[in-house]
Amino acid sequence: MLLQPDMPYTEFRPDFRLQQFVECYWCVKSATQLNSFRPVFPDACSDIIFNFSAPLLYDEHGTISYNTFQSFYVGIQTAPIFTKAGGATDLLGVRFKNQGAWRFLRRPLAEFSNKTASLRELDEGDLHNLTEQMAFLPVSERVNLVELRLLERLGNESQYDLVNQFFNRPSESIHAFCKANNLSERTLERKSRERVGVSPKMYQRIVRFRKASGNLSGFDGSLMEFAWDMGYYDHAHLAKDFREFGHFLPSSLMH
Repeated sequence: MLLQPDMPYTEFRPDFRLQQFVECYWCVKSATQLNSFRPVFPDACSDIIFNFSAPLLYDEHGTISYNTFQSFYVGIQTAPIFTKAGGATDLLGVRFKNQGAWRFLRRPLAEFSNKTASLRELDEGDLHNLTEQMAFLPVSERVNLVELRLLERLGNESQYDLVNQFFNRPSESIHAFCKANNLSERTLERKSRERVGVSPKMYQRIVRFRKASGNLSGFDGSLMEFAWDMGYYDHAHLAKDFREFGHFLPSSLMH
């Protein structure tokens, strides 16, 4: 989840044994209510979130809904989420890399794309019980407790396979990758939807959008040059992804 830079947001690095699966732990903590809805942009990751504060509110085309889950899973996004807390904010999140959430939840993730699911209903273990245990702990101790639970689930089985190789190099041509590794594109598609939640092509587009949106501010060349640098065919394809994934145009980030 790509959060807005003005939010009271902090990241923590995972233990080296988890770095293949977990991008970071993060917290958003504020004693005052955030008055406006903030966009959370697609970033090719998914998150487990523990909420120690008021229910979260979502604004979907003017319709307001409430998330009352104390712990929940947010699947990979293909569109921004507009959200805010209903009062003071106190959140702890685990941001998973591509297949990371599947590694620990062991559930097909396609059904959770662009959705939020209660961790109590989704997870067969005891992660959801941590919310009460962590409620009055400082952030560092919360992170340590969550990390301990994840390490307990890690196991010793190898997680390196051809699908892993693709997600480690998502800019590579899908056709060329499958041909070079004697893997059918249908198999890659099926495993990508199961383990990540979207197709390989959609995953590639989100990764490229994340890279482009993070590098555009301050770019002093033309949008066509920037599009080529980011791996887009032309400016039109760049603008299409920004409209779809961010609901804004790339020109709005240029100074």
